[in-house]
Amino acid sequence: MKPRLPWSAAIRIAWRELRAARTRFLFVILSVAVGVGSLTGVRGFSHSFRGMLLREARTLMAADLTARIFALPTPEQAATLSALEHRGVERTWITETVTMASSAATPDPLLISVKAVDPRVYPFYGTVTLDPPRALRDALDDQTVVVSSDLLMRLKVRTGDNLRIGGQDFRIAGVVVREPDRMTGSLNVGPRAMITREGLDRTGLISVGSRASERYLFRLPAAGTPGVSEVRWILKRAFPEATIADYRETHPVITRGLDRATTFLSLIALIALVIGAMGVASAMHGHLQQKLDSIAMMKSIGARSSQVIRIYTAQTLMLGLAGGAVGAVFGVAVAGAFPGMIAKYFSVDAKAGLDPWPAAQGIAIACLVTLLFTVPPLLGIRAVRPALVFRRDVETSPGGAGALPHLARAAILLGTGAVAATLTEGSWRDALRTGAVFTAALAIGVGLLWLAAWLLLRALRRFTPRRLPATLRHGIANLHRPGNQAQAAVVALGVGVMFTLTVFLVEQALVRQIRASAPTDVPNVFLLDIPAAQRRAVVDLIQAQPGVMSAPDVAFAVAARITAIDGVPTERLPLRDYGRRFLRTRSVTEMEAAPPETQILAGAWWLPGDRSPQVCVNEQSARVLALHAGSIIDWNIWSHAVRTRVACIERAGSLQLAASFEFFFNPGQLAGFPAVIYGSLRMRPPDVAALERVVYQRFPTVTVVNVADVMQIVEEVVDRIALVIRFISAFTILAGAVMVASSVAGTRFRRMREVVILKTLGATRRRIAWIFSVEFLALGALAGLMGSLLASGFAALVSKRLLEVQFHFDPTAYALAILLATAISGGAGWAASFRVLGRKPLEILRAE
Repeated sequence: MKPRLPWSAAIRIAWRELRAARTRFLFVILSVAVGVGSLTGVRGFSHSFRGMLLREARTLMAADLTARIFALPTPEQAATLSALEHRGVERTWITETVTMASSAATPDPLLISVKAVDPRVYPFYGTVTLDPPRALRDALDDQTVVVSSDLLMRLKVRTGDNLRIGGQDFRIAGVVVREPDRMTGSLNVGPRAMITREGLDRTGLISVGSRASERYLFRLPAAGTPGVSEVRWILKRAFPEATIADYRETHPVITRGLDRATTFLSLIALIALVIGAMGVASAMHGHLQQKLDSIAMMKSIGARSSQVIRIYTAQTLMLGLAGGAVGAVFGVAVAGAFPGMIAKYFSVDAKAGLDPWPAAQGIAIACLVTLLFTVPPLLGIRAVRPALVFRRDVETSPGGAGALPHLARAAILLGTGAVAATLTEGSWRDALRTGAVFTAALAIGVGLLWLAAWLLLRALRRFTPRRLPATLRHGIANLHRPGNQAQAAVVALGVGVMFTLTVFLVEQALVRQIRASAPTDVPNVFLLDIPAAQRRAVVDLIQAQPGVMSAPDVAFAVAARITAIDGVPTERLPLRDYGRRFLRTRSVTEMEAAPPETQILAGAWWLPGDRSPQVCVNEQSARVLALHAGSIIDWNIWSHAVRTRVACIERAGSLQLAASFEFFFNPGQLAGFPAVIYGSLRMRPPDVAALERVVYQRFPTVTVVNVADVMQIVEEVVDRIALVIRFISAFTILAGAVMVASSVAGTRFRRMREVVILKTLGATRRRIAWIFSVEFLALGALAGLMGSLLASGFAALVSKRLLEVQFHFDPTAYALAILLATAISGGAGWAASFRVLGRKPLEILRAE
């Protein structure tokens, strides 16, 4: 009868060995904990934030149900709303737009967001908190306004002072501390003001065709009839292009962004966990090398390879479980850091706690990924022969046999891809696509890093000058120590450097592009909401101002919605993600001649005088909608059906006002429809403030957008997003550092023997310390150099191909990355080996 080894016995043996090597495996546990901590933190915050959205859905929407559109309702839609009101469904209307505001203390106007509400009923749920404390209905009337605190600072006003909006004076009645539906609003950037609908009408900011967001809030009757499903269905049929949400779900816009951010940050955290798993595999490889005699002895007394593998599999799972548990606790701290990062943009409390599901998920993933990466050294146990105990060949390394190592590597890739798929928020198709892309990227990225590390280490071994000082030569030679996992350590730390530096370089390239001076022919001032009757007067006023470098480019826009393409309704088109914007109303315009520097990619621009309904489409929109020259597009323009033929596909050659339009109609097709007039011009930056002041005084409803101010807002958003990404990607560097420490700890036994031999030959502690320092610093320098070079390539690819911004070589960033990697490697190496220097030669020799 074959001897059996139950799992309980295997676990007891594995536990005894772990207790005997606590120091070495401490770094392994930390390595796994770093990855699990970042993963649990991201998903824990996402889970709690999503739960908060569901719990506080009514408060966050200030209603039972909301519908948001970007146009005033048609008569048919207004009739639908009235019918719902007759059935007991209460309704209030919110309008959000941007405009200019000024005060007596600051004559230069400021671009602000305006929110018009009915304070008698708004909000249906939750409370608007003001400073000084008072009810919103008591603070707001058609002569007053409540504002955000940053508006007071920017315009140098206080509560009780006057604010001028749309040429009308409003008294500041208070400061908004909290408003329930801030997150679900359309315009949440910059100083903000809340006024009544009567006050908005007094400003004259809104007219037919004006650019504004209209949001309807509904409160259902207590009797439950009609129900939320019925009301939602009625609204969806009446407002097919509206964004509709109800209290039974999280807000679709917020959750879509949250899903994408969670998936992206989870994959970054998974990379850190993969590095930690590499550390486990490295430590287990070194551990098995030291246990070759024990393994051979067990086999000599009858143990089978499967039984020995069971012992070390249990040991691996213990390491993964311990690292996962520590990481889950650490993840609470990571999750707690996220609310502070988004507090500026959200006025709700999303407190993070120890959420059991993300913690359990992180621990399970830690055990799975750790086990996957430890399969190759575990399979190597099969190659250990009982005769090894008699030969005592300590240099023999266990290795796999036949095709098993290749199958193990394939399992690692497939298993990691499956984990990536489970971390993807969205449909199963999104999960499969993400898993496949992550697997391919992991294989290619790690393969390139491994090859680069192998080449660098081989070059050091072959081309190190023999005339170097003995300390340097010995330290570099230590990189090739038997059992040393220098290549894996360089790859792990290199991944961290590469990823973090790539994020930094892409952010810098994007911000640099934003800050760069625009070419001389590119507009830097835009005019919004020009009344049609004042178009000529506005143009004449601008041309008379000093500093204007070109005549204003004025165009009009009409709201239109695509209903069908080549006979296929838009609802049946395979539109995903950003392409779904074509289901809503788009701004279109007319052009007699092609805009300057426009490149015609297919078809031809219409001839002068040609009045057959035609349209020219920009390249990106044509690609998303699968349009070509000759395609037929059906439109709904202010309840009128219009059918056009695609005359051409174009690509804008420069940043002009016309370049912002996706569809150009030939003249005559948009005549008679309500239109919004826009303008753009370029002028000397010092003269922009004077232009804003003059236009605001003569035409207070016209909004002047200084591109420099807008770019500042964009920079703030980019900085905040990059901060979160760097915060998580920095864990990959930390995981790489722990990987270095784990690699050093795995060779601790050989290092002790080396110290003994060197001390016996007369080497001092100082000389041995320098030898080890050279080894650790060389590891870090190689990882920093390799990671920096690959980061440069990836950053250039992302910048040019995806973001279409210019990438510049930044030697300072690369030098700092190399120095940081070197310092981290040195610190991690000494953290794992400082006790080795204190060992006495006789102590080791007696053990031999």
